[in-house]
Amino acid sequence: MERNVDKIKRLEHELGRWRKKVADTAKENEELREALAQADAGNQETQALVDAVLTAVVLEHGERAMDPDAPEMALGWRLAVPFFSVKEMREKYEIHARRGEDGKYILGVMERRSDL
Repeated sequence: MERNVDKIKRLEHELGRWRKKVADTAKENEELREALAQADAGNQETQALVDAVLTAVVLEHGERAMDPDAPEMALGWRLAVPFFSVKEMREKYEIHARRGEDGKYILGVMERRSDL
């Protein structure tokens, strides 16, 4: 039969282990929250970059979109792009970007080499 003193010591030890486990879990959760916030910020930056590139392309190569009910009123710009599969594009092509001496972005697309 376990003495009360021994039982108290055992339970205090077990309680200490549980407190450490809770503290470790809380620390891990905080690290995961920070990683998620960083990933979310990166995602938002990527979305802003994609939006900016698409906007620049449409402004450069698109056509003015006019209101059919008020032909004198422009709605913005439009550019029709054929339907494509993101997966197929990523598998078949690679894209590179750099900034030219004139300050413009130079985008290059080439077929991926399958012999590598």
